Amino acid sequence: MANVLEIIPLGGIGEFGMNCTLMRYGDEMLILDAGMGFPEESVYGVDVCIPDFEILEEFRNDISAIILTHGHEDHLGALPYVLKKINVPVYASHFTLALAESKLEEHGLLNDVLLHRVEPRDVVTIGSFTIEFIRASHSLIDCFHLAIKTPVGTIIHTGDYKVDETPVIGEPIDLRSLRRYGQEGVLALLSDSTNATVPGRTPSERAVIPAFEEIFAEAKGRIIVAAFASSIHRLQIVFDVAQQFDRKVCVLGRSMQKNVEIADRLGYLDIHDGMLVSINDTKRMPDNEVVFLVTGSQAEPRAALYQLATQIYKGLTIEEGDTVVLSARIIPGNERAISKLIGFIYKKGANIIEEKRRLIHVSGHASQEDIRIMTEAVRPKFVVPIHGEYRMLFRHKEFVKNHLDIPEERIILIENGDVLELDGERAAVVDKREIRRTFIDDSGFEEIEYETVRERKKMAYEGIVTLIVTINSVSGQLETAPRIVANGVRGIDGTNGFIKSAQTAVTNAFAKASVVQLADDSLLKEYLRLELKRFIQNQTGSRPVITPIIQKI
Repeated sequence: MANVLEIIPLGGIGEFGMNCTLMRYGDEMLILDAGMGFPEESVYGVDVCIPDFEILEEFRNDISAIILTHGHEDHLGALPYVLKKINVPVYASHFTLALAESKLEEHGLLNDVLLHRVEPRDVVTIGSFTIEFIRASHSLIDCFHLAIKTPVGTIIHTGDYKVDETPVIGEPIDLRSLRRYGQEGVLALLSDSTNATVPGRTPSERAVIPAFEEIFAEAKGRIIVAAFASSIHRLQIVFDVAQQFDRKVCVLGRSMQKNVEIADRLGYLDIHDGMLVSINDTKRMPDNEVVFLVTGSQAEPRAALYQLATQIYKGLTIEEGDTVVLSARIIPGNERAISKLIGFIYKKGANIIEEKRRLIHVSGHASQEDIRIMTEAVRPKFVVPIHGEYRMLFRHKEFVKNHLDIPEERIILIENGDVLELDGERAAVVDKREIRRTFIDDSGFEEIEYETVRERKKMAYEGIVTLIVTINSVSGQLETAPRIVANGVRGIDGTNGFIKSAQTAVTNAFAKASVVQLADDSLLKEYLRLELKRFIQNQTGSRPVITPIIQKI
């Protein structure tokens, strides 16, 4: 449709993770971010999930580029899976692309992809879109807001942000450029809603320094700091405070070691010579001269902190006199696992300091007053809350409506799959695409179809029934009574006579099968499966997965 811009979120709206948005004008399309999420279905052999990129096949010839706002997994993690389907240039900051390169190398894609490194204030024209990369403040470094000029007007996509005027690393948020766009006129602001329920301002990354200094001053033994490996500001604080208190730092955990190496190589981390020590060095050093910087703040069983708390990890374990600092927020869903981990650490005799006890973590997302600053700088015609659960999107809408006098009809709540159409004057959801999710197995490489995970879930809750039907290939009649094996199915056991009744039901169904069904094994399997399913459901209320097998002798 001429002179219309479409915005289609594939993930990240009404949920945490999987942030990915399509922006389309005519026959040109951009992909903004390509994130992964962590599904509830993890017990079914699923490690992570990504948006269902089937829609990309439909627009294969329209997609011009992928633009990444920053390097967190929920914005970057699905990149290899997108590029396997459709290989287009990627635009991002130096640090974001360094993280991306590491992923692409694992997937064997690194040499086949065109990566464009961009700096703050760089302007790139891609077909009908002109994009300026504007410096953003966040818990990660080298992040961008996107100002995208289109034929129908300018769109500002905030990415993840907070208004931090005193970051630990790099320059503060570039409000001046955002205000410049506000003065020129902005059609729509797509804005982070994660902390839209939180009043006030989000503290600066520097706000945690006093608490770290107190902890280091009080600790007599070893200090173990668990943080997100991507929190480069936080890692710098640990290095700085360790230097101040004459301690050396040992980095443990694959992702932590990788990120420290990348950030150090690119000059984002300032690490004094001799500050980093190996795990073997620490075994020979006095306890009050050592800091371990480790992965595992979310109690991941394979991460360094969990291993230190529950067993011997590379010759080390948590001991009495150690101080463990959990310098990260609890990701929703991880509460029980973290509580259990804290219990293990206390059993070892260590002192543990978490977010509730000291200011050792600050959010990377905009609270209500940050949202006010952003919205007043940009002065958009339409506000589109993104990034967060639906209650956060709704509270974002309520806040800007009540406190910034933006009329309700100019605040557009969208969901994954909605097609938001803008023509310069109006903004409306005109269509809804069905967007499923794709699951990635524990190896991190293989995609698992949605239906497969549903089957696994069903098997876990409802059990599985195997139906074996043996047919005489000459007469076409049943050779023996059908064999039925039930595992984990409610209402079925070997003593209550149910199996015998089910065999009779299948035998009767077989006798009523049509000539067409009897002539085609796949049709016969499906017919018998449905008949047995109906019988089990009527008798027990259970809905197990039924696998029919036909043998001919």
